[in-house]
Amino acid sequence: MSDLLIIASGGGHTGFGRAIAQYLPFKPDFVIPEGDKNSEEMIKDLARKIYYVKKGKEPNESNLEIIKNLFKILIESGKISKYKVVIATGSNHSLFPSFIQFLKGAKVFGIESQDRLITRGKAIQIISYFSKGIFLHWGEQKKLYPKKGIVTGPIVEKPKYQREDGDYVLVTTGTQGFKRLFDILVNTNFDKVVIQTGKIDYNQYQKKKPNWKFFSFDPDLERWISKARIVITHQGKTAMESVVMYRKPTIIVYNKDWIYAATKEDSKLYAKVLGATFLDDPSTWESDETILEAIEKVSEPKSFEIGTKKLADIILNEL
Repeated sequence: MSDLLIIASGGGHTGFGRAIAQYLPFKPDFVIPEGDKNSEEMIKDLARKIYYVKKGKEPNESNLEIIKNLFKILIESGKISKYKVVIATGSNHSLFPSFIQFLKGAKVFGIESQDRLITRGKAIQIISYFSKGIFLHWGEQKKLYPKKGIVTGPIVEKPKYQREDGDYVLVTTGTQGFKRLFDILVNTNFDKVVIQTGKIDYNQYQKKKPNWKFFSFDPDLERWISKARIVITHQGKTAMESVVMYRKPTIIVYNKDWIYAATKEDSKLYAKVLGATFLDDPSTWESDETILEAIEKVSEPKSFEIGTKKLADIILNEL
């Protein structure tokens, strides 16, 4: 029997897995989504072994995709060795590997998303029924899991860089990108902007703004965060990293396309917890001036102690 398996389910979920691995005295084993090169790049230096399990569906896809992929998911999950402790980082990808490990006798822990303050994530809610505990970032989340919730503080990586007050605005909106937001930003007169576009082709924007920096992905996004003047992001994990790790003034722009993610009210409270500025989806803005005014008025965020070491210590005591 091996000791620890981390199910790093892509995007910010893989970020949780990488953060935990940084605080461990050994290399754990990982499960990542099949074909997810970005996750592989993120954890390959921290992993002893990597398993690949197909992801049931992407955030913008129907639940029918899970049914289509279920047989392959179960076969791949069943081939994974038995572990003492399993950490499920969230999303539908974590669900089946963690449950099969539970059936094999593993102690399972889950991680609720940082932006869940009112509603529970569907996958983690299910995992909570057979898990030993659910790790939480904020005391405000305890009401979601009154019996099994374990508040550790924000689960982020060890900061690699010194905080610098740079001169550019960083825009980063996750793997899927955020076209409505990008379309508005490229019509502004900002001089220094860096945009991570995810799966959206940035060439259409580079032609309009040849002096701006565009890229699809960067496994070292943290470097860009550490030197930014302001960070603009969606209701994801980067907002927490920006605030907790580098105390950057942060603007959270709600993306309504994330229909299976946290609600707008969750996201508003998430911004309040961080001390970040909240903006509704760009489709609701009266004009492009909305983002300009937010940048002018953005304030310093709150200060937090990183909670990942506390989580790692709990896991080590379970092994």
